[in-house]
Amino acid sequence: MVKTDEMLFEVKNLSKEFPGVKALDDVRLEIKRGEVHALCGENGAGKSTLIKILAGIYNKDAGTLRFDGHEIDITTARQSLDLGIKVVFQELALLPEMSVAENVFLESFPQKKSGAIDWKKMNKDAENLLERVGLTINPTVKLGSLTVSQQQMVEIARAISHQSKLIIMDEPTSALTPNEIAFLFKVIKSLKVEGVSVLYVSHKLEEVMEICDRVTTYRDGKYVVTRNVTETSMDEIVKDMVGREIDHLFPYTHTPTDKTVMKVENLSTQDKLKKVSFELRKGEVLGVFGLLGAGRTELAKAVFGYDKVISGEVFVNGKRVRSGDTSSAVRAGMGLVTEDRKEEGILHEMSVAENMTLPTISDYQKGFIIDTAKERVESKKLVDRFSVKTPSLGHKVMFLSGGNQQKVLLARWMMKNIEVMILDEPTRGIDVGAKSEIHGLIDELASEGVAVLVMTSEMPEILGVSDRIMVMNNGMITEIIDRKDATPEKVLTAAIKDPAKESLSEK
Repeated sequence: MVKTDEMLFEVKNLSKEFPGVKALDDVRLEIKRGEVHALCGENGAGKSTLIKILAGIYNKDAGTLRFDGHEIDITTARQSLDLGIKVVFQELALLPEMSVAENVFLESFPQKKSGAIDWKKMNKDAENLLERVGLTINPTVKLGSLTVSQQQMVEIARAISHQSKLIIMDEPTSALTPNEIAFLFKVIKSLKVEGVSVLYVSHKLEEVMEICDRVTTYRDGKYVVTRNVTETSMDEIVKDMVGREIDHLFPYTHTPTDKTVMKVENLSTQDKLKKVSFELRKGEVLGVFGLLGAGRTELAKAVFGYDKVISGEVFVNGKRVRSGDTSSAVRAGMGLVTEDRKEEGILHEMSVAENMTLPTISDYQKGFIIDTAKERVESKKLVDRFSVKTPSLGHKVMFLSGGNQQKVLLARWMMKNIEVMILDEPTRGIDVGAKSEIHGLIDELASEGVAVLVMTSEMPEILGVSDRIMVMNNGMITEIIDRKDATPEKVLTAAIKDPAKESLSEK
């Protein structure tokens, strides 16, 4: 039997400082053997820094770590693995050109007595591990052929293969479907029975309440509190995270008009969209909902001109936007904040001000020289308006929290006369406090007359921000639902309709 009161891992007085930022300030954490322990906090609270210290990526500045009864000092990733600690990062550390089995055993291929790799054993062991996490796939296929959610489960199988004593899961459900999440929770419960501890790092508090035993909260690099999940509530955890109660997670003050700003007619792409048609009105927030693979992101990119369109047209204020031409979309008054802000949004090595002024850089040019003084003045206005937390305008955007990076991307488009703002998963991977602020900015944009198209996979968000909800499945619209008629059941029912058989019902 596992002693649930026995401590596996203890962090005491841990500190880590980067230039200009104290990421961790005398924090602590205690994880019991066989416990699922949540670590919560806003972006910038210090969670990622702690994870990287435990993974051997960063070295601590001060403090002590005790693991399995011994004081330790983790200085390398190999040392972390050898101790029995495995991190499943949100951004998967897998090799797409190698097989699934090779990725599962990446750090320790099974070997024959001769020293050669035992391929037969590796493939068989990988198959068993994959079945354990709910994947019935051929372990010899290339990892790159799998979906993102399947790759996530491969990473978890990889963690189990190490017979780890502590598995750290960083936002593990961000790319999983509801069924996959349910299976992951079964895997976690089985690990718990075996005495494996799980540090569960997530912004999704409903998951914390369902799967975790205790929750520790950090705020601004400091330890706040540890609570038993059965003795707390999501509201209390939110208050611990942000230092205040959030009464209005979804502010709604705008009034949509009847004026059509954007019209999409029979938009189709080669791989996903099939004759998508809808209208977006001035001052309206039109939410787009669908399960994984429904076509939300493809719609955002096709409308803006990133993805090639094989048929159909987009109009803004009656003028046709040239297909496959992002410059035409920008000239028409459209802006896009993509789902993947790290790869497709921010420019990591550039400053906050430079990232904000990117689409309007010609406004600050004098010949071949940038008027940096003017650039700073205009950027400062938006930093203040959007409450971007940054040490300076010259601070590299890569060092901001996810929520503040998202604000920078929103601010980028507000330097132009935007008619239509397209937001793809605007709050993915950011904490509840930053979510509230982003929701407020969406409401503010609509109040100013901007037509806002919001793609999201989160049910509370789609219900909270939208005037109408456009539900998609398999690249087609299944239903458009007015705010007053929308319920989780109605939206989900529309999301699983067979669009080839159901007719469009627009209200």
